[in-house]
Amino acid sequence: MTVKSAWARISTRYRNLPPSTTPVLVVVLSVLLGNILFLVGMANIDPISWTAQISRILCNVTCGRPAIDPNVGYITQSLGHLSAMDLLHGHLPWWNYFEGIGQPLAGEMQSAALFPLTLFFALPSGLLWFHMSLEIIAGVSTYFLARRLSIPLIFATGAGVLFALNGTFSWLGNAVLNPVAFMPMLILGIEIIFDNAKLTSSKKGWYVAAIALALSLYAGFPETAYFDGLFCAGWAIVRFFSLDKSIRLIAARRLGLAGVVGGVLSLPILVPFYDFMKVADIGTHAAGGYSASQLNLHGASMFVDPYVFGTIFANANAGNVWGGIGGYFTVSVVALALLGLFGSRHRPLRIFLGAYALIGTLSIFNIEHIRQAWNILPLAESAVLSRYIMPSCELALIILAMFGIMDFASERRAKRLFTTATLVSLVLLIWAALEAHSWNVGVTHSHKTQLVFDVLDTIPFIAVAALLVLGRFSMKKVTPLLITILICGESLVMFQVPTGGAAKQINVDMTPIQFLQAHLGEERFLDLGILSANWGSEFDINSLAAVDLPFPKTFGNLINTQLFPGKTPLNQFVIHGGVTGIYAQEQEVVTHLSAYEDASVKYLVAPNSLALLPELAKVGVKQVYEDSIVVIYQMPTTRPFFSAKSPSCTVTSTGDNSATVNCPSGGSTLIRSELFMAGWHASVNGKTVTINESDHAYQSVSVPAGTSTVTFKFLPPHEELAMLAGLLGGLFLVYSWIRERRPSQRPRHKR
Repeated sequence: MTVKSAWARISTRYRNLPPSTTPVLVVVLSVLLGNILFLVGMANIDPISWTAQISRILCNVTCGRPAIDPNVGYITQSLGHLSAMDLLHGHLPWWNYFEGIGQPLAGEMQSAALFPLTLFFALPSGLLWFHMSLEIIAGVSTYFLARRLSIPLIFATGAGVLFALNGTFSWLGNAVLNPVAFMPMLILGIEIIFDNAKLTSSKKGWYVAAIALALSLYAGFPETAYFDGLFCAGWAIVRFFSLDKSIRLIAARRLGLAGVVGGVLSLPILVPFYDFMKVADIGTHAAGGYSASQLNLHGASMFVDPYVFGTIFANANAGNVWGGIGGYFTVSVVALALLGLFGSRHRPLRIFLGAYALIGTLSIFNIEHIRQAWNILPLAESAVLSRYIMPSCELALIILAMFGIMDFASERRAKRLFTTATLVSLVLLIWAALEAHSWNVGVTHSHKTQLVFDVLDTIPFIAVAALLVLGRFSMKKVTPLLITILICGESLVMFQVPTGGAAKQINVDMTPIQFLQAHLGEERFLDLGILSANWGSEFDINSLAAVDLPFPKTFGNLINTQLFPGKTPLNQFVIHGGVTGIYAQEQEVVTHLSAYEDASVKYLVAPNSLALLPELAKVGVKQVYEDSIVVIYQMPTTRPFFSAKSPSCTVTSTGDNSATVNCPSGGSTLIRSELFMAGWHASVNGKTVTINESDHAYQSVSVPAGTSTVTFKFLPPHEELAMLAGLLGGLFLVYSWIRERRPSQRPRHKR
């Protein structure tokens, strides 16, 4: 076979593929390009380099960070890896033994423990594949949504690329972005329901919406899912009233069915979350703690010029903005979204998208106290609207922008308005630069870093200038294509910037971790500024440190009464304040030594430079390991994870969940230094027994004289019913899908 004939055969087969093949491949390619530095090894995505102090790193241009939120390391990576390994070993990830004194894993929600894509965390670069999968799902769903709205193929492809590379995906990194991928899928499901209601009553097509709703909840970040859901609900209402009155009832029934089935499918994750919330501290989220949350107005500059303050946290003056921002738009998308406001097709939807994006943006900064209007909605005052409403605002502007470029390609009026919209965006860009100037004055960087920042700051101006030039050739057929390429190119460059801030090479000091894995057993270590909270979950070593939300109230009370009185915030037990914080923690160990030992703390893991307090040395704390980064000290009289109150009893542990107790002189009480919480069950010699609370935090059971085998098992309360309901919901969905696709049996007519 010649090369020419082979190519002809490939071309023929490709032409026979669905028309959506090329757009989907373009979206996938854009995601690959957006993450190219990670894929080719020029950058390392592992968040341990900047969320723990147990590695040495080699930087690229500057030692920055590739994401805003450190929870990408504390929670997304560490708890995601633990969940994946549990599932692959045949265990449902209900409980985390490696965080604090133990706490729910699936019920914690942010771990996304039951989310299918979490299995990627079993791979060495699992976080990268996890994120890219979400980006591809978001982009492909947006493409199909745009096509449902009759947006031409090229512009619909642009919409897919833009949302796959949106500002939230680029900046945040942690579980906040997980549900975002399913927002366009949910809207696509809504559009399918409405379209099928117009055509026939036999093809209902509500499955996409039900599955998208369930996945957005399994994805693990309820706040984002909540605001995304509000946007989808608003979309559904606007589109519902554009339907003919004769089919509204059909559409409403199918929407309701999708919502009910999606909710039922989600019960296996919602029930553990609800049960955990009843005994958890949710910090500032309680009692409307975020009812007045807002971002500093300087942050508005970053919406159209994302790196006006340099890369992530490069400018200390903008630290609070970086810590609270949820994404960006890009100036070219803003220009085309302004144009999209004026088209006539899908007029009610355009008004909704523009109003939502405007109100959402004003709410972020609480302009004219508009944030208070959102508080009317249930739960809104307990959510960080200023950060988590951004993804829906981004999607609103992207769809509007595609409407705008569609109008530009087909309407003379839009061609005339194009230059005006671009000039307005230029004014916004100039305002952003002037607004940011006061925070940039006096901030110094190396010559190379400053040069990079200056180049980044010019990209939005280049994009606007290019739009103005292209506007002069509005009558050329190729111009809309060039505009689409331009706005996608700007988004691609903006998306890639954080990857350039990632470490080029990371060398984790594995030797102390291996020491702990070999010697720690079921006991715990206390981190003193080396292996930060929850990283123990990554390496299967029990750490007393914890940072999470929800956070067990019982553990919080233990911290504030026995371990570190007065410590805040109440949803974490970690070192704050650098060296000062480390010495403060050491002093608390001195003061409350017995409490730490009762918590089964066996080792203190500290920086090599740490000077051990003389008071700790006096009570018998001794060094057992040292290298160039880490020093490990052993506590003198740690209480084992399993222990008996009677000194005549001997206890042999055979794992976190089982122990053999021999009490020759009579019955006793077995203490297990794991969090006391509903859902735990115990048996002694196969007989179910009651678990009691010990020391206001731990578990204890009564054991008889002689030798006893004690086992423990955790299952979230009501989970069996939740899983049964979820299974039935899944079976109903599959049955309905199969039933609809069977050929209709029409009665035969007699001749």
